Amino acid sequence: MSVKSSLRRHASGSVRVALSTMVLLAAPALGAMPQPAAAQSDVSITVMQPSGTIGSVMKAVEQQTGLHFFYNDRDVNLSEPLHLELTDVSLDKVLAAFHDKGLSCEVRNGLIVLSRASKHSQSKTITIKGKVVDASGEPIMSATVVVLGTDGKGAFTDIDGNFEIKDVPADATLRITFVGMTPQEIALNGRTDITITLHEDSELLEEVVVVGYGTQKKVNVVGSIAQVRGDDLTKKSSANLVNALTGMMSGVTVTQRSGAPGKESNSIRVRGIGSFGGSPNPLVLVDGIPGSISDVNSSDVESVSVLKDASTAAIYGSRAANGVILITTKKGKGDKINLSYNGYVGWNSPTALPEFVPTWEYAKLLNEATGTPTYSEEEIASFRNGSNKDLYAQEDYLHSLFKSNAPQTNHHVTLNGRTDRMSYYASLGALYQDGLVSKNYFTRYDGRTNFTINLSDNLSISANLHALLSERNEPTTPGGEDVESMEYIILKALRFPGIKPTKLSTGEYGLGPEMHGTPLAWIESKSFANNRRFSARTNVSLSYKPIKELEMKVIAGMNHNNSESKQFRSSITLQNGLTPGASSLNDQMVRDFYKTLQSTVNYTSQLGEHGLSALLGYSYEDYSSRYVGAERDKLASNDLPYINVGSPDNQKGNGGGTEWAMQSVFGRLDYNYASKYLLEITGRYDGSSRFSSHKRYAFFPSAALGWRVSEEDFFKSCKSLEWISNLKFKVSLGVLGNQEIGVYPYQTVYDLGLFYPFGNTLHQGAAVTKSTDENLSWESTRTWDAGFESSILNGALTLNVNYFSRTTYDILFAPGGSVSKVSGLKVSPINTGTLTNKGIEIEIGHQYVKGDFSYNLTGNFTYIDNRIKSLGVGDVKQLNGLVGSGNLFIGHPIDIYYGYKTDGVFTDQEDINAWANQKKINPKSVPGDIRYKDLLGPEGKPDGVVDPNYDRTVLGSSIPKYTFSLSGGMGYKGVDFTMQLQGVAGVKGYLNNFAGYAFFQEGNIQRWQADNRFRPDQPDRYAKYPRLEAIPGTGTANTEVSDYWLRDASYLRIKNVQIGYTLPKQWLPQISSLRLYLSGDNLYTFNKYPKGWDPEINTGGAFYPILRTITFGLNFSL
Repeated sequence: MSVKSSLRRHASGSVRVALSTMVLLAAPALGAMPQPAAAQSDVSITVMQPSGTIGSVMKAVEQQTGLHFFYNDRDVNLSEPLHLELTDVSLDKVLAAFHDKGLSCEVRNGLIVLSRASKHSQSKTITIKGKVVDASGEPIMSATVVVLGTDGKGAFTDIDGNFEIKDVPADATLRITFVGMTPQEIALNGRTDITITLHEDSELLEEVVVVGYGTQKKVNVVGSIAQVRGDDLTKKSSANLVNALTGMMSGVTVTQRSGAPGKESNSIRVRGIGSFGGSPNPLVLVDGIPGSISDVNSSDVESVSVLKDASTAAIYGSRAANGVILITTKKGKGDKINLSYNGYVGWNSPTALPEFVPTWEYAKLLNEATGTPTYSEEEIASFRNGSNKDLYAQEDYLHSLFKSNAPQTNHHVTLNGRTDRMSYYASLGALYQDGLVSKNYFTRYDGRTNFTINLSDNLSISANLHALLSERNEPTTPGGEDVESMEYIILKALRFPGIKPTKLSTGEYGLGPEMHGTPLAWIESKSFANNRRFSARTNVSLSYKPIKELEMKVIAGMNHNNSESKQFRSSITLQNGLTPGASSLNDQMVRDFYKTLQSTVNYTSQLGEHGLSALLGYSYEDYSSRYVGAERDKLASNDLPYINVGSPDNQKGNGGGTEWAMQSVFGRLDYNYASKYLLEITGRYDGSSRFSSHKRYAFFPSAALGWRVSEEDFFKSCKSLEWISNLKFKVSLGVLGNQEIGVYPYQTVYDLGLFYPFGNTLHQGAAVTKSTDENLSWESTRTWDAGFESSILNGALTLNVNYFSRTTYDILFAPGGSVSKVSGLKVSPINTGTLTNKGIEIEIGHQYVKGDFSYNLTGNFTYIDNRIKSLGVGDVKQLNGLVGSGNLFIGHPIDIYYGYKTDGVFTDQEDINAWANQKKINPKSVPGDIRYKDLLGPEGKPDGVVDPNYDRTVLGSSIPKYTFSLSGGMGYKGVDFTMQLQGVAGVKGYLNNFAGYAFFQEGNIQRWQADNRFRPDQPDRYAKYPRLEAIPGTGTANTEVSDYWLRDASYLRIKNVQIGYTLPKQWLPQISSLRLYLSGDNLYTFNKYPKGWDPEINTGGAFYPILRTITFGLNFSL
């Protein structure tokens, strides 16, 4: 029976005090008695009691040391919470936790004496001197030593590892930290001179990176992989995982073209755009199965890995040419059930909207543009004073269309844990996002269950199950309009001046600019476009380990999607009973089904310093899709949007389907010697139904080498290099493939949408409309990569640099035009052309910790040079010497702008006469027209004539050359702060159509155009806008593609700012953690674009603005 137990059972009150004194007096005698072998104060102790008490911790210590606690009940409350999670630590470290509870501890002759620290002992101070060393005894410079319980009192170690702190409480506890090392807490117990040994953080040493079909130790990875932790993603309040990834990784460019809820139109490009024919999209795998990145809830993500080079991506062969994104969802962890919640409430607002002149100024400027009094002075005055808004409206369709803010809520609940036999993770998520346009919203409900059950010591089964139900609703145009979409409504609101009222004073809808009503009237109609989708994903695997080194796994996966899209266009009644068109309904159902079966054998062995890992696998994939649709018009009521309510007179039906299949064999061999010399060889043999039988299979190999020079003896022994903790050089090369061009590109297909006349009646028929190429084969990308990874001062500073070169050849491309004028057959996809992407990636990181204060900085920078080397059949030499056409020219990036260089505008007739003859572009130039430069002539030099055949050139590209991001964070006690800046440079934007041209297609005029136009009375050679003119849809001489309309589309965006506060645990002892935060996304953008236009969207027409989001959130776990 322990001394503690004996005293508590037989004594109370003053008697127990007396007994306490007697036991202390007898302690020397007790010390002379033999002690049990376990009664050691230097044994390692493990205490895993996240919900423990002082009493339960005391019991754990007694059981593991053989020592007994001695205390007075008046000093010690056994039920007081004491939460500890310590593994293999010293007794001193455990006892330091008692000190934090105001108890002093002393080990005497087999007893641990606890007593309430006296005011005298608490106030006694000493000077502490010490030294901090690593496991080999070498001193550690710049380690942080902090006195716990004080306001940051502490010191840094000097070059010899020494430190000194004055006026330290004798019973204080020191916390010693250094980046890359496991922190230690040491109780002084009156000591004035101590030596502390820090050990390398085993978690950092064993940090793993998700790779294809498995994981690898980060230190042994020789390929180019970027990885983001799920915790970093949840710091952003984005409803879309793609947006959350923006700027997080070098070489990965995320571009957002729209802010519409559930329809963000994002693109992800890994190391540039790798094809001008096939799809440039990367392969996305969720827990090893292809899936949609937009369907994944950010709160469920454990990590996102991007495989960027051939050595890492070749394991996925024919679909890896544009990179591979591996999303790993969370699994169960911890030794108890954990319930957590993450949610926020927020508001979205547009980041930018164009500013238009008021209607009276529009009327005045239109007179100037046309040179005729389209509006009289009286009419202009009526627009200005608003005396008769039925005839002279003062509306702003665009700003009235978009709300100033819209709510957004997101809730996510998880339950996870682990036992000896199983681990489990379950979550439920609910997202509601209201759009900036009325009747526009997006909802998403999803549930996930991931679990692993150990059926025996060497057999386990795992399953990842995910179900999602989403709905996206948008307004659309009513009957009578040519186009049916929300974007078309935005386009019309952007185009037309608000001179026509939406509603008359009588309550009727006005006729609008085109006798169809205004965009605002369309929004108020009962028209809608609705999409509902249900998705179910199942991924089940069985793992068997006959021996420790060998794992055999079988994986079966299935994705099933059902969606229904309804496009209802109601009728609308305007002024005087006018109905522009009948109502109509288009209802379409789509079902797609994907299934896969994969089997892998993985052997891992460590023989001395030789590490070997070999993977061999087989994969089969099958996909099928079916759709069916029906359409009717003249519905009996706008309140009954159902097919059976419509008239059968003009009904239409449609349907179809596609199928494809793949099978593959793949393998990977990894070898390392002492984690110093690294080798990886990978290969995949793919077969695809997309190609003909004699071109169906292809092999995609890769190889990589790495050298951790920091592990060499000569490096470790060099004193001048001891500040470099890790230095690894690596190089890789390989070939990847791309097959994303269509399902049946090599097969002759009959087009059923043709009609033939028989007599006076047209009958449906079929015909071949495209030529085909049975030799069509894989698009291939040859890559090589070289770089280094470094860590300085045990991880305080990291620097990673990579150079890459990607050459894509046999590009899958469908040229325009026809095979011949006789046959009229269109050209089907062929293998033609070569494209390169070369660049540099730089990643830098810094972290610092001092006591309760910490901060970190991470930055990444990517430079990409994209160039076309050959177009194959498109190698057409122009008269100006360039080879190519459209926006594809050899020696230049894809997606270029091809046009004229300019030098301002003409100021007067004398200026026109002195300039090169540009009558081939502008037969009659006048002051205020754009001056186009004469670059070349038939003789290869300027000839005084501006000619489209000689004087057009490459002006720039819409693809950024530079992408960059800078993120930082800091924390002090419970307060945390993070911020991210993100941007691009070396990119051009084109201000055409409604973005650049005033009065385009009878359209509006923006404030920047009005204020910066050329004025004959104030001639400015470099006016930002030429003379005003009415511009038809075909354009004018001033709207030719030229650098006059190009703008620098570089930008720097404050992507995210978040500040949070985690409440102290003692405030809410029943809750493990509770954090409140305020977050903002897309707060401000620095750019040179005209006001209201976002350079990231880069459009001249309809656009849904990118959203600025402010959210207030809460995280807690039990």
